Parts: sequence; C-alpha cells; structure tokens
Amino acid sequence: MKRNLIIILIIIGFITGGIALGYIGIKRTTSDEAIKNRLLRMVRDFGEAKIDHAHMDFLEGIIIDNFSFTGTSADVQGKSVRIPKIVLKHDPQSLMKGRINISNAIIIAPELTIEKPSDIWSLLNVIKANFSKAEMPVYTDALRHGIEIRDLKIHINEDTQTNSPEIKLSGINITFSPYAGSFKDIHINGSIDDELLGNYLFTMRLHPGVPSLDVEAHAKNLALDETVLARFPYIGKMLWDNYKPVGKINVSCIARFNNQDNQKKMDYDINVGLNGIRAMYEDWPFLIYDLHGDIEINPAKLYLKGIVGYIRSGDHSSQAEFRGEFSLHGSQKTFVMTIPNLFVNQEFLENIPGSGIGKQIWSKIRPNGLVDLTLQYNEGEHQNRYNFLVVDCKGLEINPADFPLPILYLNGQFKICNNIILFKNTSGFIQCGDQSIFTEMNGVYDMKSERKIFNLHVPNVFITKTFLKNLPNKEIGEKLLTTLNPRGKADVIAHFQGFKDEKDNDYSIEINLKDCDITVSKYKIPVWGIEGRLDLNKKRLVSERISARCYGGNLEGQLFVNRDTNPSYEGELTLSRINIEEVAHHIIQTEKLWSGLLYGRIAYKGRSTDIKDFSAHGQINVTDGSLSDVPIILNVFNFLSLSLPKKETFHSAQATFMIKNSLIHVDSSKVSSESVELNGRGDINFNGDLRLNVVAGFDKNFFSEIPLVGKLFDFVVGGVRRQLTMVEIKGNFFKPEIHSVPFKPITRSIKNVFDLLPKDEHDITTGTGEKHKK
Repeated sequence: MKRNLIIILIIIGFITGGIALGYIGIKRTTSDEAIKNRLLRMVRDFGEAKIDHAHMDFLEGIIIDNFSFTGTSADVQGKSVRIPKIVLKHDPQSLMKGRINISNAIIIAPELTIEKPSDIWSLLNVIKANFSKAEMPVYTDALRHGIEIRDLKIHINEDTQTNSPEIKLSGINITFSPYAGSFKDIHINGSIDDELLGNYLFTMRLHPGVPSLDVEAHAKNLALDETVLARFPYIGKMLWDNYKPVGKINVSCIARFNNQDNQKKMDYDINVGLNGIRAMYEDWPFLIYDLHGDIEINPAKLYLKGIVGYIRSGDHSSQAEFRGEFSLHGSQKTFVMTIPNLFVNQEFLENIPGSGIGKQIWSKIRPNGLVDLTLQYNEGEHQNRYNFLVVDCKGLEINPADFPLPILYLNGQFKICNNIILFKNTSGFIQCGDQSIFTEMNGVYDMKSERKIFNLHVPNVFITKTFLKNLPNKEIGEKLLTTLNPRGKADVIAHFQGFKDEKDNDYSIEINLKDCDITVSKYKIPVWGIEGRLDLNKKRLVSERISARCYGGNLEGQLFVNRDTNPSYEGELTLSRINIEEVAHHIIQTEKLWSGLLYGRIAYKGRSTDIKDFSAHGQINVTDGSLSDVPIILNVFNFLSLSLPKKETFHSAQATFMIKNSLIHVDSSKVSSESVELNGRGDINFNGDLRLNVVAGFDKNFFSEIPLVGKLFDFVVGGVRRQLTMVEIKGNFFKPEIHSVPFKPITRSIKNVFDLLPKDEHDITTGTGEKHKK
C-alpha cells in the first residue's frame, strides 16, 4: 500500500513538473516581447515595421496595437500601412502541441497609402511569387476562418510621371476566405461605405497559383457631382468637363484578370444604370435631364442602351432616347438620338456638335417649330463620318435661302444624309402677301455642291392683287397687274433644277387656270372664265389650248412664246358668238344700235412687246347683225344719198385681213343686207385712220322703191347683172371722208366684185400727212 502511494506521488510530481515546465515554455514563447519580435522578424525582409504593443490572451488571441509598416523591397516599395489594432485568433488545441495556429485575423481601421501604384499584372505576379515562396500546403488549418479587414482607408497619391490621379477611398470592409481550406482559391467579399461614393459591394476570387483575379462589384444610388467624379481616375475628370453629370447611378462590374504565362488576359463588363441624371454637353449648351437607361462597357466597346431623358430648348422640353455603340480602340462609332416633339430653332441647330450639319441646315432653310427627330451618326474605321437625320415636321415654319417666300405649317418627312437633303410627300402653306397657299413638295438638295431638284404642286392658288405684288419676281408681278390685272384660281405644278452657277438653273412650270379673269389693253376689254394650261420653262411658254368668255361669246386659242435671247411669240385665237352690241358700248362707246354675233379665227406672231413687231392674219364673220349705223356704212349711204328700206338692215359681214407694221390690211370684206352688198379692201391704222375702197352693189329690185341717184354702172358679176358704184374712204373710222372713184376699164369677165377693187398701193394718210404703204 505504501509502495503504491509513493508511485502515485511520483507520477503526480512528474505531471506537475511537466505542466510547470510547459507553462514556463509557452509563457516565454507567447510573451508580449516574443510575439512583437516574431512579428517584426516576419516582415523585416519587406520593409520597416513598428509595433507599439503586442499581447496574447488565451481566450481572445493575439492583440497587436498600432502596427505601422513602410515597404522598402521591390514588391512593396512606395507602400505604407498603419493599423491601430490587429486581432489574431488562434486555435487553443495548437498550443497543447507547442505551436500557434492562427485561424482568423481581424484588422481594424487600417490606412493604406500607396505612393506609386502597381498595375494589376505586377500585383498578381507578386502574389504568386510570395505564395510560392511560402511553400504553403494545398490544404491547411491556418486562417481557415479567413481574414477580416474592417473600415479600411486607401490613399493613392498622384503620380505625375504616369498621369495617375489621386484616389481616396474609405469605409472598406473585406473578408478573405480560403475555399474549402485551400489557398489555391481564395474568396474575397467586401463592401465600401464611402462618405462621397456611397455604399457598394464587391466579391473577388483570387487564384494565386495561376495567378488570376475575378472581381464583381455592385453600387446603388451612387450620387454624381464634380467632387465625386474627381475621385475616379481618368474618366471622372473627362465626364465632368464634357458632360457635367449630376444625379444618381447604379453600377455593376464584372472583371477578369488572368496572367498565366504572362499572357495578361483581361475581360470586363461594366453596366451603369442612370437614375435621373442631369447633364449638359460642353459643345451643346442644352440641358439634358431625368436620364434613365443603361451604359455598358467592355474591353472593346461602349454601348448606350435605351437611355431616355428630356432635352430643354428654350422654353420647350422634349423627351429623347439615346442609343449608341462606340469603339474604345478605334474611331468607329454609331450614335442614334430620337426626339419626338422637339422644338427646333437657330440656337438649337447652330449648337449641334459634330460636323456642322446643324449650321448648314439653318443657313439653307432656317426652320422654326416642332419636329420628330432621329439623328444617326456613324464614323468608320478610317474616320469616314456619316450623318443621317430624319425629321418629321409637325407644323414647322421654314424660310429657304433659295426660295424668297416663307413656308408655314410644314408637315412631312425630311431625310438628311451628310450634305444631302431629301424630302418626299411634304406639304405646307406658302405665305404670299395675305394668302396662305397650300403646297405639296418633294425634292433633293446637295448642300455642298448646291445641286438641287425641287417639285412643287400648288392645287389651288388665288390670283389676287396682293398675291401678284408679293411674287418673288416683283417686276413680273407688277407687269401682270398693270397690263392684265388677272384674278381667279390656278393649279400650279413646278419642277426646278438648280446649280451652283445660277445661269445653269432650269425649271418647268405647269399652270392650270381655273375660271380666271383678265382685263386686256387700254380699252380694258374684260375676259373671264379663262380655263386652260400654260407650260412655262426657261426657254419658252406654251399653251396648247385656252378657252375664255368675252362680251357674251367664247374665245379659244393657242400660245407659243420663245424666251431665249431673241424672244418671240405666236399663236391662234378663235372667236365665237361675241356680242357686237356689248363691244360697241364698251370700246367704241356709242349709243347707236349695233348688234350681231362675231365669229373669227386669227393667227398671230411677233417679237418683243412693240406693236410694230406684231403681225397676224385671219378672218371674221358677223351674223344676226344690225350694222346700218356703223359710221362707214352710214356715210357711204349718205354720200350716195341713199337709205335702206325700213324693213332692211345690214345683217351679216365677212372680212379677211392681215396685220403688219402697225397696219390692218383688209384683203376682202363684205357687208350684206337683203338687197345691198358693200365689198371693200384697204388699210386701217391702229389709231383709227383708214383708207378703203368700197364697191356698193345693188339688186335690181332695190331701185324699184327709190329713185335712181348717183352714178351707177351695170356689171355682170358671176353671171348676175348688178348696179355697182365704187367709193374711196379716208379719214377716221368715226369721221370717214368719202368720194367717188371711177372703175378701171374692164377687159375680162368679172367673177366677183373684188376683181373691181385695186390690189396695190394699200396705204393711208394719217392726220399728220404721213403715208404708210403695204
């Protein structure tokens, strides 16, 4: 019994001694000074370190206060860190085995300063090299609960040599965790709660052995302004200088960096969601606000996806949609902007950025008003630029430089590609004086070469005094007004081709007259109900058929005018059922009874507007007439001391004539009653002076009722015996002077009375004694 007790005491002594010796050994290795020295030895190959205090607590772990480090080795040179507190949690079981196994590290409020930032590829290579040097096993219990970094602050100083801007971040929390206990795949989760940049989350996967790094980050409601953008390297300053964006955005980013075999493979996809952004492009001083949509960026391109906002132009706001695709490594880009109900004016157009297309449009057509606009801008690989603009006009007002009248309430579509303007099925109202003229238009215009083709259709224009005074060519308008005083309606179709050199311009105009009225010559002869078509071009004016009403009858004719260097005209006019009584009252202003219906056909031609260059020929007929009181007829009977029986009147007349050198030459004329014929030939001046030879023929029954007077001769004319006499008429139409003329000897049979009249020397003597000869 005693022996057993001694053995037990010896064992207890050994155990107690072993525990005491172990405690003394652990105490020495875990003393504050030992831990501090051990930590400093671990980092001395990388730089200078300092620890104010280090203490190990069996329950809490190792606590390190005020750790600071400044890198001196090539890998960490220019980098320094200051950490107020580090907590290294250990595994208590490892202490029983005589070693410390750190299972979790907590780094609190570190401040990292980087003087010269390394690129991502150098950083990955450093991580790979140090993990390889550490010879860590594939699976280990060390740091199995990861590393926590709380409230990290990062300050990256500006580097003028590499143009790297200053970067400041704060409120960063990061967790490093080996995946399934393996440091070949490290998961990193974190968040940033920065005072300026707001709160956002990120995750990373680091593969030190490759090395590669995958990053995914998300930020919501990031508030943009100049101060915030200044925190972003490169792009931040550019965005503020060019666009001055203010508002909130959501950002998500996925990036992959793989440097296996130093291949430097990089891929990323950044998505920026706009939440009511307001911006103003530096070259386009119009506010763009309430922008929503997405911007997507990858290593090759930047995309604008369904960005919708509002553009303010003056007092008007219009919704706009932006889409685009931009190459990040070349000049290729495509940008599409769609704006319904956009207010367009000089300020808006002249401030459109780019190739100056807005200024060109304003200089050529000067538009004002609402449009639906779609703009597409393309730039190719070799910096070939293309602008494509579609404008749907909605009551627009334009003032074309090549058209002197404004066009209001313009509706229709214009397409503009680079310097070419194309418009089709466009309509508006041309403002001419107090009249708004509905017009349909289409055409094409090259703003660079000034080549243009325009087609206009004016279905119903009212020809008024105000309209004529406001025609683009005021000289033509005034001339029409003073010479014809036209009124009525017309349908106009115009085709115009223009060139830079105006002398090469060409045009054709089709004018369809509708119930028009004009007043002709100094006698103000009214012509109304004019219907027909006029075709006008640079060289000539043609009218195949025009019809009208005049003095109760009808006019119908043709007109051909050459407008070249030697202008001329020709045409034909047909008269039917013209009321002679109305003509007499209006032109001759006589109250005597003249009546009858006038028919005729006249062919004419001439040069310039001088009546001396006018010539014509034709014939006229009068039926159902009462012509006895016509001064010439009346004076012939008075000269012969004759009078018609009361039951008779001169009821019909015919004449053929020609006009030349301001004279009307009557080749043959005949005025008839039941028993008397007057046949004449001669000349009439435009001022009324005349010289006619008239043969009066009487039936044998005529003198059965009145006594025979005068010198009459019996002739057989066409087999019929008649009593004839001949007189010569001079003076004026209204005051003729008449005397007898003897017949020339007749040596042949007479087929008609005109064989008795002189054929030559058809001249007259005017009141001044001047003679005109045919």
